[in-house]
Amino acid sequence: MILTQNTGIIMGPVTWLLGKIFNAIYIFFNGMGVESIALSIVIFTLVMRLILFPFNLKQTKSSKIQQYLKPEFNKITKKYKGKKDQESMLAQQRETRELQEKYGIKMTQGCLTSLLQFPIFMGLYNVIQNIPSYVPKIHALYDPIVNAISKTDGAYSILTEFVNDKSNNITRVASKLTEFSASTDFSTKEGKVIIEQIIDILYKCNDNLFMKLTDLFNANPDVGTAIAQNKDAIEKVNSFIFGINLTEAPGFKLTPAIVIPIASFVCQLLAMLVMPMAETGDPQQDAQMKSMKRSMYFMPIMSFIVTVSAPAGLGIYWATSAFISFLITVFTNIYYNHVDMEKIIEKQKEKAEKATAKRKASGKKTLSERFMEAATGQAPEQEGSTGSGNKNINKYGNMNLKNYDGYNSDNTEVEETEIKKGSPKKGSLADKANAVKRFNDSGV
Repeated sequence: MILTQNTGIIMGPVTWLLGKIFNAIYIFFNGMGVESIALSIVIFTLVMRLILFPFNLKQTKSSKIQQYLKPEFNKITKKYKGKKDQESMLAQQRETRELQEKYGIKMTQGCLTSLLQFPIFMGLYNVIQNIPSYVPKIHALYDPIVNAISKTDGAYSILTEFVNDKSNNITRVASKLTEFSASTDFSTKEGKVIIEQIIDILYKCNDNLFMKLTDLFNANPDVGTAIAQNKDAIEKVNSFIFGINLTEAPGFKLTPAIVIPIASFVCQLLAMLVMPMAETGDPQQDAQMKSMKRSMYFMPIMSFIVTVSAPAGLGIYWATSAFISFLITVFTNIYYNHVDMEKIIEKQKEKAEKATAKRKASGKKTLSERFMEAATGQAPEQEGSTGSGNKNINKYGNMNLKNYDGYNSDNTEVEETEIKKGSPKKGSLADKANAVKRFNDSGV
């Protein structure tokens, strides 16, 4: 797949914005005489983490409030301990939800932060995969080489052979190239796309691959000359410590580049270990939270696998992001461990009360309230729904079989002939099924 600028409906605008931010950071350091994509990635990551900091702070604050209110949640748990009937379980969930609402606790806070980071990560992945398309100064380094290649007879066949050569290890990022010739008009929209496709290929080249291209294009010395004149500048902007090329994937090889996946794994693990995960007092929610935390421990393994096979530049972003997340969590934990939680709780309570009053005044209900109503069969009939199907649903939804004693709407006792020897035991599933039948026959 050729990775020119992303033009998707969702990721296109995200990638475009991130590309603009990345380009601004690169230009800033370039103006100071520092030509380093790696440094730009680190600073870019820091900027993104600062943007997401308010969400991380809210997540930590919510967890600390839950920890402080744990005795209150425990009271609810103790109240319904050992009660497994549906009515008690729903009542426990309702009281837990009301306590959470009272103090503005939102269980989805952590999910929101993760969801916000995902498009940023995917957007940066697109940017790093083809930085020349988003950073004009780097794009200019490849322009002379592309210009020479585009004027070479048979260039399309040569590049196709070069790309399909598995030993070059670039087929995974550049497996398709639009056919062109020396007579192609590269000033048109289609021609500009071809130029970007060629740059996509060149951006994946290291010293050895540039030497291969020079040999393949020996019929046109201008290609070799352009490569020789720009190769050092390209290598300079794409290099990291210990000579790591940011455009190459570290792979499972004992090279200096393997440090990046290892650092990503360690930093991601540290970030997971310090992340607060408070108990709510609701067994169902606590089980979900514990399950979520267990699944989160797969993140370090996943980060290692991804950064081993992805360009080293992306690994730097992932490792740096995880390390910054670790530091933010540590310092926010220290802050909330020394702050006056009583004052925070009181402010949070006042804020939650205002939000609840505003919501109730508007007549809106939370998602958890709707689920609770549906679970207890108290969901109101929708306006405009007058069909018999909806009426029956409401009738049976509000019916309590547990309290139905076998009497019809006229309080006339069911004929004794209906109660035959061997009737189901009262309260059993079969007895309740018979109760439903008698209820239907009563015409209520």
